[in-house]
Amino acid sequence: MFPMQANQTPGPSHALPLLTAALAALLLVQPAVAQEKTPARPPAKGTASEPPKSKANVMTRDELRACMNEQDRLRAIRTRIDQEQAALDQQMSRVQAMDADRQKRAAALDPADEAGRKAIEGEVTKRDQEADAYNARLAALREQVKGFDAGRQAWVERCTNRDFDEMDEAAIKKERAQAARAQKK
Repeated sequence: MFPMQANQTPGPSHALPLLTAALAALLLVQPAVAQEKTPARPPAKGTASEPPKSKANVMTRDELRACMNEQDRLRAIRTRIDQEQAALDQQMSRVQAMDADRQKRAAALDPADEAGRKAIEGEVTKRDQEADAYNARLAALREQVKGFDAGRQAWVERCTNRDFDEMDEAAIKKERAQAARAQKK
């Protein structure tokens, strides 16, 4: 800083060189800090057929398309599983209602009423058939869920821990939208 004379008071004119130097130093330091930060998903360099040289873990456009297609397939399977589960829940409710109705009839049944006893046995047979159908559907659903879980786990391992070029993703979405429009025609 410049030496001040006794009758001068510090003012803006004396602080200006110091402020200018500090600002210049800040401007020189700031770009270096900004260069250290890297974006979460930098766009890949090169074409879709050749992976970028700097990142070996970036998916090609075809790999990304396959992952997106698999994700859509898994969503469709999940929707079918949810629908089947809802149908099974309704079937279980019917079986439970049949059980409750049968128990009420059995409690009100006169032990000497042979026709009433045969009617309840018929209801039990019908209920058992409904329960067997439910159990068969439940076993099939469980197999579907196992297959879904295995497919989803494979998709997670293959697709979620790899980077991709966002331009490729946008191009694939555009292709899909065009295909959907063409299919409607």
